[in-house]
Amino acid sequence: MKFFLLLFLTFVSAEAIITIAPVDIGQKPGKSGMIKGSFETKRGNSDVDSYSAGLRLQYDSNASYLIWSDFTFAYGKSSGVTNTNKTYAHLRYIHRLYEKSVDWETFVQSETNEFTNVKHRYLGGGGLRFFANKNSFGKIHLGLGAFYEDISYTTTVDPAEKNLRVNTYLAYTNNFTKESYISYLFYYQPKVDLPRDYILSNGLELNILVYKQLYLNIVFFYDYDAKPAIGIKKEDISQKTSFIYKF
Repeated sequence: MKFFLLLFLTFVSAEAIITIAPVDIGQKPGKSGMIKGSFETKRGNSDVDSYSAGLRLQYDSNASYLIWSDFTFAYGKSSGVTNTNKTYAHLRYIHRLYEKSVDWETFVQSETNEFTNVKHRYLGGGGLRFFANKNSFGKIHLGLGAFYEDISYTTTVDPAEKNLRVNTYLAYTNNFTKESYISYLFYYQPKVDLPRDYILSNGLELNILVYKQLYLNIVFFYDYDAKPAIGIKKEDISQKTSFIYKF
């Protein structure tokens, strides 16, 4: 039964990430993971095919470090014309620096997105993460660091980029039951040598336990790129409602 449920959820929604809520060392010791996905087919008055899937794998030492990775893809066509084609992969290592209030972290990431003209975007970086738990008020994470990015575009009018960016983020999570929570994540990432070239990312997530290891997940994203590829809009808004199976 578990196999068929996993198989079903592999095709029943994935955005750029599996879940936006930060994870803490000791939160879920040992090996764990989650999977979500969707597919849609319409024929007749509409001719639509869309597919997406995501997988997170994690290992928590329950003492000094944690490592997790996300892998997602999304593809879609409408009336025979491709309208979505993107991939995302992220690997992050978090190590406790001072008790439970300060961690250091490092990460690498890879992205492609045909509809923002990104052939590939590779980045790697790290920094410090500060943590505060205010009990009934919720948990707050504040991150400060930097990353190097290498961007190649699908067009000839957009030159390849190699940038160093400051990486700052604020994350808030509040559990209203043991397994259900609401979370908000904000990123501000300006170029070191050109601060007016910056990226803003906002994510709001509601995660609700449905039954045992099955969760309802609703995520809203608002992203702003001050200097996107030529002809690409600065704003991106999206919302996804999906099921997640945690293991």
